[in-house]
Amino acid sequence: QLKLDGYRVRGRRAVKRYWILVQLAYVYSMFESNSDFSDGLDLLRKRKGHSLVEFIYRAAKQNIPIDTVKKQLHVA
Repeated sequence: QLKLDGYRVRGRRAVKRYWILVQLAYVYSMFESNSDFSDGLDLLRKRKGHSLVEFIYRAAKQNIPIDTVKKQLHVA
């Protein structure tokens, strides 16, 4: 569910870092939702979607060209 299945590592240090990230994402999602992992992950994904919509809306209000907005989205 964390979309980390395509992550490939070989070194011991990289594997440890990977698992730390997985555990952090798991705990954070549960903490934010005060519920289980799936609910927390759904909540965080919705927040990300809302943030994206708000970013695009603010850019449109400021008459920022769409190409500039697209470049900023690719950087983030």
